[in-house]
Amino acid sequence: MNMKRTCGLLTLLVCCLGWPTYSPADSSLPSEPEDELLIEQTFDSVVGLLFRDYSLRGNGHVDYRTARHILGIAYDDPASGEPDVASHPLFYWYDPNQDGQWELWIDREEEGHLVDVTRYDWRQGDDLLTLYPDLRNPT
Repeated sequence: MNMKRTCGLLTLLVCCLGWPTYSPADSSLPSEPEDELLIEQTFDSVVGLLFRDYSLRGNGHVDYRTARHILGIAYDDPASGEPDVASHPLFYWYDPNQDGQWELWIDREEEGHLVDVTRYDWRQGDDLLTLYPDLRNPT
């Protein structure tokens, strides 16, 4: 009886080690693609972000977008067409079915590790509305 129990516990342990674990990034967000899939790159100096649009399927339809913080812009150097940006994105948008249903992800650490990237929910800003109730119904 003791041998059966030991074998059962050992089997359970082996199964648990092989069982996939939950990752906050979820495996449905692919890594940022290489430049050959880049469709367009634009920056907005007002919001301070550089946007990069990709077509993961290579069909010209944008289905993946990133946004990086702009660290600086050289206005005195017209040859410099691009701003200096963070190494890794802050935001990721992904439309896996190319149907306009975008998922928004955020990497608050901006270190480029998909394990740190989490789904962004607009309700994460609800605490701001709780602190400042006039923002909800401005008069």
